[in-house]
Amino acid sequence: MANKSSYSQYEFEDFVGIWEGYISSESFDGYNDPMTMIIEEDGFYTETSGHLMPTIYPNTQESEFDAETNRYHWWYLKTVYAGQYFYQHFFYEIVYFENDTLEMHYNYWDDEVPHPQVGTIFLVKQTTVSIDENSPFDNRERRLVRVVDIMGRETSPDTKGQILVFQYDDGSSEKKFIR
Repeated sequence: MANKSSYSQYEFEDFVGIWEGYISSESFDGYNDPMTMIIEEDGFYTETSGHLMPTIYPNTQESEFDAETNRYHWWYLKTVYAGQYFYQHFFYEIVYFENDTLEMHYNYWDDEVPHPQVGTIFLVKQTTVSIDENSPFDNRERRLVRVVDIMGRETSPDTKGQILVFQYDDGSSEKKFIR
């Protein structure tokens, strides 16, 4: 059972930025597609998989984070019929959010337990690190926190033939492919 109250420290601003990862589902013929998600300060978003994007009415997509339910909400205009507007809504519950790594599971009705088989989104926030020209860059103090595969499963750092995301205690992450 998810502990929803433990995530209330997050705010919408924590989600603003460029994220890379995947969206997957075991339902609806199944899919596992790469995704780049850009969330802007006004809630407008774009994403590259097409699963959360409008097909008929471009630039109608919006998003928000609801701290009370611990869910992220995306929506866009799907249909205009007889002067009425109908929107497509997606709700994903935050199940992991640490060190710029985010995992969400589908939870439309705010059920006690989300439904990862219906939808999972795994994203790593793209960050830029500025370096002071006057001080030498020394990351020897950085320690590996965990290694996950592109599906978000923890794995060994020695795993070969897969894209791995190395997450460090300073909040940084690296994507590596080991042959």
